[in-house]
Amino acid sequence: MGKLTFDEIKVLSKFRYSEAKRATDSSIDMEELLKPEKLQLFLKNIQPKFNAPLYVAGSMFIKRYAFLAALALYTMTMFDKALKVDIKNLVLITDDEDPLWLPGFYFKSNEVTIAPQERKKWRDEMLTLLFKENITRLLQVVSTEAKISKWILWENVAIYIFWMYETLLNEKQHEDKHEKIKEDFIYCVKEAKGELFGDFNRNPLKKFFGPKTYSDQYDDYIRKRKTCCLFYLTDDEGKKCRTCPNVSECTIKK
Repeated sequence: MGKLTFDEIKVLSKFRYSEAKRATDSSIDMEELLKPEKLQLFLKNIQPKFNAPLYVAGSMFIKRYAFLAALALYTMTMFDKALKVDIKNLVLITDDEDPLWLPGFYFKSNEVTIAPQERKKWRDEMLTLLFKENITRLLQVVSTEAKISKWILWENVAIYIFWMYETLLNEKQHEDKHEKIKEDFIYCVKEAKGELFGDFNRNPLKKFFGPKTYSDQYDDYIRKRKTCCLFYLTDDEGKKCRTCPNVSECTIKK
C-alpha cells in the first residue's frame, strides 16, 4: 500500500479529487445510492438544478459521476497507482451553491496500491473494482429508477475516458509516456474483457469508440455520440452538444 504525493493530489484535483470531508448535508456516501429509495430521493433533490424530467437528471448525474473513471484511470496510467475505488469507500461531495453542480470525490481511505513491474493483472484488478464493483452497479440502479437507457449512461462514462486519454496523447510534456498511455487507452476501451465490467459478453465501452470526422460547423474533428445525453432538455434554448447525434452529420475533410 502507498499514498498519493502532494503534487499528485494537486494534479488530481482537476478531476474533482477532494481532500475535504463531508462538506454539506447533501453530500452522500455513494453506497447509499445503490438503494433504489435513496437514489430516487437523491435524483428528485437534484432535479431542480437541471429543470428537467427525472430521467434527464439521471443522465446529468452520471455525466458528472463519470469523472470518477477519468480520475481513477489517470491515476493508474500516469502514477502507476490504483485508488481505492470501492463504492463503499467513496463520498460524493456536493455544493448546493454551485450553479453547475459539479460534485467532488472524497475517499474515506486514501491508500493506493502500487503497480508491480508486471502490471497487467494489477490493471485488470483496478478495472474490475472501478467498473464491475462500482460504475456498473450504479448505472444499473440509475437506469431502472430514472427510466433511462443504460447505453446513454454508459456513453456518458465513455466520453470522459476518451477525452482524458486523448488529451494526454496530445500533450507534448507527456511524450515519454505516450506508449504506455496509448496501451492503457486501447486496452480499457477495446481489449479489456466484458467480465471486467460485470455481466457483459464484451467491453461496453467498445461500441462507442469510433473514428473522429471533420465538422465544417466547428472546424474540428469530432467523434459523434451514438446516443443523446439529453443535455438539450436542460437548456432554455434547447442547445445541443457539439457531439450530439441529433445534429447534422460531420463531413470528412479531404
